[in-house]
Amino acid sequence: MKVFLKRILIFFLVAIPGYCVILVAWSNLIPFEAFKKNMNYKMGSYGHMYTRTNEANNIQKTDVLVLGSSHAYRGFDPRIFKNEGIELFNLGSSNQTPRQGLVLLKEYLNQVKPELVIYEVYPGIFQQDGLESTLDILANGPFSWPVATLAFKANHIKAYNALINRAFLQFCGTYESYNEPLVKPKDGDTYVRGGYVQKDDSYVRAQRIKNAYSWNIRQDQWSYFLEIVELLKKEKVELLMVQSPIDSTYFENILNNDEVDSRFSGLGNYINFSRLMKLHYKEDLYDLHHLKQSGVEKFNKVLIETLMEEGYLK
Repeated sequence: MKVFLKRILIFFLVAIPGYCVILVAWSNLIPFEAFKKNMNYKMGSYGHMYTRTNEANNIQKTDVLVLGSSHAYRGFDPRIFKNEGIELFNLGSSNQTPRQGLVLLKEYLNQVKPELVIYEVYPGIFQQDGLESTLDILANGPFSWPVATLAFKANHIKAYNALINRAFLQFCGTYESYNEPLVKPKDGDTYVRGGYVQKDDSYVRAQRIKNAYSWNIRQDQWSYFLEIVELLKKEKVELLMVQSPIDSTYFENILNNDEVDSRFSGLGNYINFSRLMKLHYKEDLYDLHHLKQSGVEKFNKVLIETLMEEGYLK
């Protein structure tokens, strides 16, 4: 028995470092993505998370902090808010679920000291496991223990591999010399200071409106969101939950909007802007639920008026 345990120990002492070496070499030396089934690691990936978190590291105070998925960083334009005397920083990220939102909030809340946190609560995000967002943040977010724990919470080989690769690249100083392009013509994206990403006006994603269906919120993501609500209460920071407007026909085809609205409004201040505005795919949105710049301007105008009228900002 002792011999067996000794051999197992020796195996792990050799296998784990060996695996890490092979993984790092495979990830960074082989250019063919098709051979990297369990390695999804992209510095400067879609959504400008790398640039956003680097900018966030230098923000010392803001009036409004925005969290959420791409509906957040594509839906709240800091330039429009600034024109009204409101400083806003957008900490949204691609497919960010409450699991990642909670980590980012803990990472930056005491640094940026917002008066108000706006959380964009698109229900479709609450249906996801959050792996894609975890991989994005491991590659492009701050390198800290709370971010590293996202890999363990995901408990997926891709997340573990991404964490190992990030540790290696961080140790090698790769991130110190990296500068993400602010304009990505292939995606039609331009990064705007304050965490916002503007899509080219000509960009339209071909989509068809689904038949009637219902949102199905995951219990684990709901539990993480409850932690966010409690954290903000503890820190005495006001929270406003917002659903950005989506295509009006698409919205009307969702069967349980009333149920979802009731669920969020039961937690505090909540506004579903699809009930206040009727926006339309191709005219105001580049797909069924992401706003074009014209839609952002309409939405932000109504939102700012609401913030002022309801006294959300002192």
